[in-house]
Amino acid sequence: MRKEFDSIIFDMDGVLVDESRSYRLAIEMTVNNFLAKNGTKTKITQEDVRIIKSFPGFNNDWDVSFVLIDLIQRGKDKQNYSDDIRLVTPSRRKTKKYLGIKDIFQSYYLGEKLFKEIYNRPPVIFYARGLNLNDSLLIDKALLTALASKYKLGIATSRPRLEALFTARNLKITPQLIKEEFIVAKEDAAREKPEPDPLLEVKKRMGVLTPIYIGDTINDVIAAQKAGMPSIFIGEKNLGDYQFTNVNKIQEIIL
Repeated sequence: MRKEFDSIIFDMDGVLVDESRSYRLAIEMTVNNFLAKNGTKTKITQEDVRIIKSFPGFNNDWDVSFVLIDLIQRGKDKQNYSDDIRLVTPSRRKTKKYLGIKDIFQSYYLGEKLFKEIYNRPPVIFYARGLNLNDSLLIDKALLTALASKYKLGIATSRPRLEALFTARNLKITPQLIKEEFIVAKEDAAREKPEPDPLLEVKKRMGVLTPIYIGDTINDVIAAQKAGMPSIFIGEKNLGDYQFTNVNKIQEIIL
């Protein structure tokens, strides 16, 4: 297996970082806050979030929040999501509703201090301790260190760059193990996953020929296929060229 690739590109959330109590919780809190303020008593759960994230084209958590609100306000439930879900177009991302949902999400995720630093204005919701501080490492630090000693490592993430760097630095992923210039975030590629642009940009920055990509959603697998890269899928589904339920099991084929 090691002879088949010369570098490793990681997705960030669900592979390197456990975001279940940060990004995913921010989706749930954002949707329920918006619905309650707009007179809808229905509340979503993490199961609703999981369902939407399982569809191709929903790698962006602001989009996931927007779509869940749209579905609930149209009277849909999780049994009907697959029939009624629709991708968020660039024009809808410019609407007052979308931008308002994004502001709520960022208020929860960033917390008051970091929101002010990034946007130069107060958050729309006071939330002192941002959910971003709940991020934790999924991958064993010793394993990541061993991989860094053998391969060039990069990250392709849909997080905004400042948020990706904040967590990577806070968890001491970078600059200790992965160079910051090898982190490609939301702003660094023309299109997000499931398009291949982020993966190809990391490959270009690292100057490598045969990377393998590790992700945990259908969007990751599709992006790797479009980029012409082999992939390792982390999760229960049988996706990708190799599949493990735990990211730390990848050492069985790459070390």
